[in-house]
Amino acid sequence: MDENQKAQEYQKLMQEYVQIENVIKSIPQLSLDEQMKQVDATNKSYYNEENKRKVNELKQTLNNIQKRAFELHLKR
Repeated sequence: MDENQKAQEYQKLMQEYVQIENVIKSIPQLSLDEQMKQVDATNKSYYNEENKRKVNELKQTLNNIQKRAFELHLKR
């Protein structure tokens, strides 16, 4: 893979990363009232169970993108 191809692949990964970040930001969080009702402040949740699952899956995808970008950087 030449440098131009690596740059294009990296750009594609970063665009995908930003799109996923935007999706995460668009997932509704619990209201402040609902957050304040949580007893365990050390394990505070900002999302309901379904949305928490979605956010966790999307964050795992972000981690995978970071790994792929790092591996792409290491290829010479």
